[in-house]
Amino acid sequence: MFPRLRKTSSAESDPATEPLTPPADAAATPEYTADIPAVAPAANGRGARLRSWCRRHKKLLIVLVVVLAVAGILVWRARRAAQAAAASVYQYVRTTTLQKGSLNDSVTVTGTVVSGDEATVTVADAAKTYKVATVEVEVGDEVQQGDVIATLDTTDLQKQIEDAEQSYADTLQSAQTSYDRAVDDYNTSLVQHDNNLIDLQAKIDDADEALADAEQALSDAKSERDQAQSDCNTAASEYSALAGDFERIKAQINSYTSAYSSASDVLNTALSALNSANNAVSAALAEQQAAQAAYTADPSEANKAALEAAGAKVSAAQATQTTAQEAYTKAQSDVSAAQQDLSTAQNNCSIPSRGLYGYAAIEAAVKTAESAKTAAESALTAAETKVSTAESQVESAESQLKSARDAYDNEKNYSSIKTKAQSVEDAKTKLDQAKRTPDTLQTLRDTLADCTLTATMSGTITALDATVGSTCAGTVATIQDTDALVVEVTIPADDVPALATGMTCLVTSDATGDDEIAGTLTQIDPVANEQGSFGAKVRVTGEAGDLLIGIQAQVEIIKNQVEDVYVVPMDAVGTAEDGSRYVLRRTGGEGVDMTFEEVTVTIGEGNDYYVTISGDDLAEGDVIRSSADLSQGIVTASGTDAMEQMMMAMESQSGMSGGAAGAAPGGM
Repeated sequence: MFPRLRKTSSAESDPATEPLTPPADAAATPEYTADIPAVAPAANGRGARLRSWCRRHKKLLIVLVVVLAVAGILVWRARRAAQAAAASVYQYVRTTTLQKGSLNDSVTVTGTVVSGDEATVTVADAAKTYKVATVEVEVGDEVQQGDVIATLDTTDLQKQIEDAEQSYADTLQSAQTSYDRAVDDYNTSLVQHDNNLIDLQAKIDDADEALADAEQALSDAKSERDQAQSDCNTAASEYSALAGDFERIKAQINSYTSAYSSASDVLNTALSALNSANNAVSAALAEQQAAQAAYTADPSEANKAALEAAGAKVSAAQATQTTAQEAYTKAQSDVSAAQQDLSTAQNNCSIPSRGLYGYAAIEAAVKTAESAKTAAESALTAAETKVSTAESQVESAESQLKSARDAYDNEKNYSSIKTKAQSVEDAKTKLDQAKRTPDTLQTLRDTLADCTLTATMSGTITALDATVGSTCAGTVATIQDTDALVVEVTIPADDVPALATGMTCLVTSDATGDDEIAGTLTQIDPVANEQGSFGAKVRVTGEAGDLLIGIQAQVEIIKNQVEDVYVVPMDAVGTAEDGSRYVLRRTGGEGVDMTFEEVTVTIGEGNDYYVTISGDDLAEGDVIRSSADLSQGIVTASGTDAMEQMMMAMESQSGMSGGAAGAAPGGM
């Protein structure tokens, strides 16, 4: 089986995956990479691992001894051949022999083994003042969860508990007495409550009757209002119709009325003009008399002229007076004629359907209808007022009924009986509270319990800080489960994206030799540390063996693993012109004269250095050229170097290095 390839995450190169470098005197070749498994230098504890391996593989050890004997003979012959040809050049083709194995793609990191489960035994704050009375364990003792670690001196504490318990009993008795009294008071009030309900029910009945009467009165008032409304509507309709006829009649005689009004206006104007003319004549006569008196006194030419002018003014005023009189007389005649025409038109007015003839009769009928309408409206207003009064009485009756019912409900639901019942409930609540252990007493009891320090988990006592007579302020004991181990490791940042919790891990250490212990990646810190890497935890799930807390361990985190497959170096797979993939399988020849044939294959999983192949023509034992490029994969050495290369190749084929962890598949 091929050994698994492990990808190291260390900054240094893993010798198991580094190609060999040519010696200083080696001839230059296109590629100098021997197909011989590189074996890492022995680490500390190599002897212990070897002894462990020998114990577990006794039969294999016998086979190896035989193989080593044969190999020794071959090496001896090879040395002789090499010595004979020390100055000659040795070449060979790198190959690998097919055999079913597994291929891992993994990350290898280191870390420290710690306990996966750890607990501490501490003293509660309330018990820190009490001194240690006894210590029941020592460092290294195995304990079970609940085992006594130490006890504290509780003499004073127990006295405090006795006092608190007595106070608790007194409080409980007082609460019980209060409750009994509340129950008696409630029973007495209950009888009075029932009597009150009977009286209040009678008031409700009376209020119901009063409401029924008020509602009947309201109904009667609404009937009267409705009749008044009907009468009002009839009167309004009658008035409206008669008023409409009257308006049409007034429209018919409107021209006569207008003519009479116009004639009256002209008469008034003529009268005004006549009055003005009369006033003007009077003024002119007065002026003439004054002028005459002045002329009589002084018949001068001036006074004479003034007298003549006054006489002319009188004549003019009298002429105007005559014209105004004539106009007034005519206006009087026109008014009389217009009035006669209007009277004739009014007398000819009639509403035969109503039996009304003449303007005055019609006008009187309209006034009568208007009075009837006004009276109907007044009756309607009075009826509406009566309805409003009845509604108020109904509302008052409803309010009284509601008050009676509220009083009944209040007595039934919110009366003193409810207060008494609430008092019983309050007393019951206080009694229940009194029955509960007081916080002070419970705290003292809890403190008493805290004075017995017990193991919080099963495991081994790894630290103890308690002595009789002293007080404990912090951690009294540390308990660790030495069977539940965790390796705390650090993962470089570039490897974290490819990892996930739940991945399988293999744990090794110097103390456990070659044993690989199963584990599981359980935690990856979400934040990098100051160095830029990420902390992680691997829980050990396999037999821990000699894996001890505090030692260093190596962890291989397996990202992917395939089993029962053929594994070859990546360079061993070539690509044909049609795109198919192939390997070169040896058909004969030796050294650089080996002959090969192309075998079509399908490639599968791989890692940085190796790839799995499959094909119907492949079989275990097939020798595959390590490089599909015929110009590559030829190793050249000379002299002593050739001898060393031959020995390494023979050792590789004999299986001496085939079991090295992380080595490549062997072959020449």
